Amino acid sequence: MQQPELGRQLTALRKEKNMTQEELVGKSHVSVRTIQRIEAGEVLPRTITVKILLEALGENYESFLTRQNQVMETQKSTSPSTNRNTLLIAVLAGAVYLVAEIILGTMDIAWFADGRDWGFRMNAIYISLTTVMVISFALFARGFIVLSEVFENSLLKVSAYLLMAVTFCKGILDVSSLSAANVESVWIPYTVIAIVMGALGIVFGASLLRLQDSMGELSRIAGILEITMGCLLITVVLFFISYIVLIPAVVIEILVLYRGYEYLSRSESVQVGEV
Repeated sequence: MQQPELGRQLTALRKEKNMTQEELVGKSHVSVRTIQRIEAGEVLPRTITVKILLEALGENYESFLTRQNQVMETQKSTSPSTNRNTLLIAVLAGAVYLVAEIILGTMDIAWFADGRDWGFRMNAIYISLTTVMVISFALFARGFIVLSEVFENSLLKVSAYLLMAVTFCKGILDVSSLSAANVESVWIPYTVIAIVMGALGIVFGASLLRLQDSMGELSRIAGILEITMGCLLITVVLFFISYIVLIPAVVIEILVLYRGYEYLSRSESVQVGEV
């Protein structure tokens, strides 16, 4: 049997049985740390360990092995290298996105406070940064789409695609607001964008929480921060506070993506360990 596919199959089977890792520990008497490492693809367990876990899950070993072999045959034609590269690009894009958002956020605050009358040069800088922000976010979100396919998390895929679309719309609104006569004229569209992004942020956060069995504590923290940021955006009046939450949220999400990159790397170079 191969990792990390074995870990994914065991995780899927456990969830299919509506069983938590702690409940599986109680039925199999295999330590929770061992189960976590197997499901995360960190080790290749001994056959007897797999049989014990399958027995606790009410699954026949031979049937499970046959099903896994069929999955592996289906995936043979698809190299994980492409997905790994996409995740690595997403990690770098996430860093670029975060820097661009911080600068743009500072400029937005200055505009709401004093009015935006920068002239051609500052407008060009703002438009360039907005373009960088939109493109980098798209590449960043693409990493989560890859994770959604690896761990069969359809909610993560849908919310990532929708956030890409809304971020693009926000970029257009940001650029068009440069020619706005005053702050009041763009308040309504920004309110709508904030509410929509907040709602999607909550959904995205919930989908990250569902990754915690595979991606660990980082995914749970990222999910909580995303939900918090989404709630702040929905209130509209607390919009600017969301920028404070944005920084740690994106940093942790970058770490989640990098962990996903390492996870896929193990599918090409399996780390064999005895449990």
